[in-house]
Amino acid sequence: MPAKRSNINYLRVLQFIFAAVVLFALVMVFYFPNYTKLKKLRQANQSVVSKAKIVGGEIKDLRYKYRKIGKDPYLYEKIARDELGVAKDNEIVVDIKE
Repeated sequence: MPAKRSNINYLRVLQFIFAAVVLFALVMVFYFPNYTKLKKLRQANQSVVSKAKIVGGEIKDLRYKYRKIGKDPYLYEKIARDELGVAKDNEIVVDIKE
């Protein structure tokens, strides 16, 4: 019994594989740089969003302190003494360095 020959055209298969490789290479050349750029931009965006949340919290805290200072004169005096080094008349300030 003679062996059956398959009807596969090897030239057609080779052309198909070559076309697939060329198509894959083109996709990688045009898509991959944009993908890495997009990934970097997403990381930068996430960093900016987290910083914005931190700054928003600081703003909220400063607004609270501002309202509190406006209503409490003793707190205003305490902040002036502690942070700015302001002294009352006839008061001697002693700065001790350790």
